[in-house]
Amino acid sequence: MIAILGGSAGVAAALFAVVLHIGAEPQALLYSNLDLKEASQITQALDQGGIKYEAKGDGSTIMVPRDKVASTRLMLSGKGLPTSGSVGYEIFDNAPALGQTDFVQNLNRQRALEGELARTIRSLQGVTTARVHLVLPRRQLFEDDAEQPSASVVIGVGGREPASEEVRAIRNLIAGATPNLKPERVTVVDDKGKLLAGGDDSTGSADQAASDARNATEDSIRKTVKDLVEGVVGPGKARVTVSADLDLNRVTVQEEKYDPDGQVVRSTQSVDENAKDSKSAQPQTASSANNVPGGLTSSSDGGGSQSGRTEETTNYEISHSTRTEVQEPGQIKRLSVAVAVDGTTTFGKGGKVTYTPLSADEMKRIQDLVRSAVGYDPARGDQVTVVNVRFSHDDDAEGVTANSPLMGFDKNDMMRGAELFILLVVAALLIFFVARPLLKGATGGPIPLLAAAAGGGQTLALTGASSGGEVLALPGQAGQGPQADMEQRIDIAKIEGQVKVSSVKRVAEFVDKHPDESVSILRSWLHETA
Repeated sequence: MIAILGGSAGVAAALFAVVLHIGAEPQALLYSNLDLKEASQITQALDQGGIKYEAKGDGSTIMVPRDKVASTRLMLSGKGLPTSGSVGYEIFDNAPALGQTDFVQNLNRQRALEGELARTIRSLQGVTTARVHLVLPRRQLFEDDAEQPSASVVIGVGGREPASEEVRAIRNLIAGATPNLKPERVTVVDDKGKLLAGGDDSTGSADQAASDARNATEDSIRKTVKDLVEGVVGPGKARVTVSADLDLNRVTVQEEKYDPDGQVVRSTQSVDENAKDSKSAQPQTASSANNVPGGLTSSSDGGGSQSGRTEETTNYEISHSTRTEVQEPGQIKRLSVAVAVDGTTTFGKGGKVTYTPLSADEMKRIQDLVRSAVGYDPARGDQVTVVNVRFSHDDDAEGVTANSPLMGFDKNDMMRGAELFILLVVAALLIFFVARPLLKGATGGPIPLLAAAAGGGQTLALTGASSGGEVLALPGQAGQGPQADMEQRIDIAKIEGQVKVSSVKRVAEFVDKHPDESVSILRSWLHETA
């Protein structure tokens, strides 16, 4: 009895605790990984607003009722909380305008810029923590080559690997908000100590960039082909695999062409020169005839020269074209596409399954559609393979699986379901191991009970009659030891004998009063035994 009562008390306490926990308002996360000083400010604001909360861990995690998470965050945001321990431009709100040195002003400006950049980075999706360090060298007087600024960033992204686009976006964000800072001088490290982008690498890892570009191209082509094929054969009846070979080199081509057939007269120059040279007569010879007046003289005519030059110059303009072509990286050098298409599966009565493959004409049309969708080019060695295979339908008869294994339930709903399940288990254990034995002991079979009278030593022996459930009580002499036990057994035997005699007597009276019915009963008994 003590064990039963103790077990009942323990089960009742556990049941009360479970019911009390289920009846309480479910808690949800308000903020985590808070600075302890800022966590103290948040708890003070919650106390002033009359909002119940619970601090867990080292005090950096605060839980509030699930239905009040949104309103609580709005209330804290109105008070400028949380700031995640960083200092922004609010450092200048209460700073005195007078009495500050130039060094203090520059230091506060750098602290404010670092805090604002950290807040902006934390607002990005997937980034949980961020810390920014800026190195802003001061230009000295008469300095020819000023030192360039640089920055270092530590981000926390949980258990995932940040993509190269995200790292590049963070570097450009910091470079755009800091004067004279170039993106290649920003170093990005994750919270696990892994270098995501170095100070001498403008695009991060070249291999990672190439892998991301290839994956993006393959995913785009795969999605296009799958949507196209599933629109023809039905949802879930197509499997697509794409392998793309990309050219990641950036090429600049300059070309200049001249067309000899496209000549055009630009200018024409003509020069015409004529020259004439005439000589005087030869001197007379000394003779008598020449000296005689009126006489005949002998003379000879003089000769001359004449020359001419004609020159014509024609200038032609030859037509030509100049072309500059820049080929950006990411061009597809070779493409391979493999498509598996399921046939028609019919589930009949009795679990009979009938599979019908697609015809050759249907497969030919699907192959032509895939080639047109991916831009098939046999000159570059592209391959497109479309086959008809039978898919496995072990999940269900329709070949459709649930989108979400949680059936649309969130974490809070699952926790509440687990609490209800524990409550049912505890209630079942309480019924089967506590209530059932108690009820069975209270309503059980014949239990002999002996109770001795305090003064006269009278004993009552109670037993249930086997036939009518009657309770008989006979007085007897109460004794001590084996003798009393023997007397009690004798009294019980006498009672049983009297019961048997009474039963026999009743049967005899029934036979005397109803002889025909008795004969019929005896005959039926004899017939059954035979």
